[in-house]
Amino acid sequence: MRGSSSLTSVFSAMSFQIVPYESAHREGIIAVVQDVHREYGFSWDEAGYHRDLYEIERTYLEPGGMFWTLRNAERIVGGVGVTLHDKAHPAHDPQGSAPIERAPELKYAELHRLYLLKECRGQGWGRRMMQLTIDYATSHGCTRMIAWSDFVLADAHALYRKAGFVQEGWRICDDPDQSREHGFWKEPL
Repeated sequence: MRGSSSLTSVFSAMSFQIVPYESAHREGIIAVVQDVHREYGFSWDEAGYHRDLYEIERTYLEPGGMFWTLRNAERIVGGVGVTLHDKAHPAHDPQGSAPIERAPELKYAELHRLYLLKECRGQGWGRRMMQLTIDYATSHGCTRMIAWSDFVLADAHALYRKAGFVQEGWRICDDPDQSREHGFWKEPL
């Protein structure tokens, strides 16, 4: 069920709510991402690859992006972020050659950190959170969205494709595991 039409609106159903990020959510969202990383055997790098989670205001909000958390009662059980990009502010590409990021004339968005605890998956919350990022990007003039996802996250890949994303290319991530990631893009939004 959707609240107001505002892009910072709250989705809620029973005790679940998607709400705009607040600093009080930091430890909860870090715990969610760490839990998913343990589930898949990924390494943690607080000072490097995962630094954005410790600095959500600086990484997402201050440059004009957004971050939301999914709460079940008062417990954080998921989250998602979006950043906005253009020729002057390109998305981070550790290899410098990813074809899905090669449209410098566009204003585009990048989906980040779409994570849910295992017990909250398969209920439509990932789709709802992703739609918030798409709505936010569209309202800020973006015509395209990109996303990167580790090869092993098949459920996430299915979610992206069902939402109209096209899978294209791959890269070696600059995470501690040097993971391989599939590229995804959606245009128009």
